[in-house]
Amino acid sequence: MDSDEYEKKVERVLISLHHNYLPKLADAGLVEYDRDENLVSESGDTTVDTTWLSGEEIDKLLPETQTGTRPDENAIGLIEERENVIEYGQSLADEADEELFCMYVSDDLLEEECIHRAEDAIERGVDIYLGSRNQNVRDIVRQNLPEATLWEPQSDWMRIPPKSSNVGRLMLADRQKVMLALLDEENTSGMPTETAMIGSGLNNPLVVLVRDLLGSRLDHLDYQSDDFRSRLPFEP
Repeated sequence: MDSDEYEKKVERVLISLHHNYLPKLADAGLVEYDRDENLVSESGDTTVDTTWLSGEEIDKLLPETQTGTRPDENAIGLIEERENVIEYGQSLADEADEELFCMYVSDDLLEEECIHRAEDAIERGVDIYLGSRNQNVRDIVRQNLPEATLWEPQSDWMRIPPKSSNVGRLMLADRQKVMLALLDEENTSGMPTETAMIGSGLNNPLVVLVRDLLGSRLDHLDYQSDDFRSRLPFEP
């Protein structure tokens, strides 16, 4: 896929997000979406702990033409508290069979046990792609996970407005299980609170959303990796 085709696909995904997915997520109460300003933030209602949405709320997330899916594939879960988010992320690493795509904004989120789970996944033959703009994260990965493909996301990969929750970590296992974690205000321990949205299944609305947004990016990761670029006779 050349650059023009890639840009066109990104534009189509952004249009789909604006007109289809984000309004449905907002209607279900998962995010707050300002159509006029094109801004997305975490919903103020985060009282549910690992509660699965169903019924009318799930129907709002599904395109009317979607058929033949199992009920559990339509569920989007919410996980509260950092410890629970970490545990679920580690389970995704354990369950990955072929590919694990991760993004971290800070080395505070990259726990030692997460590194161990990634090492185990690599030993099983899982391809790991880890992206971060944080230099400490990149150094940790280079030192501890040399087999992983390391890359640096573009600064505008996901536009999150100031004074709202920010994406803290993203994990996508085998392109069919996803966890998208948001960071909010710091708690009494000085760490930001963390809430994650999770989904599982090829046709799960959250999985489809993330996969559509990142699909082409995943196909370009080998080109963006430090190892690949270091072997090029010219600057990409």
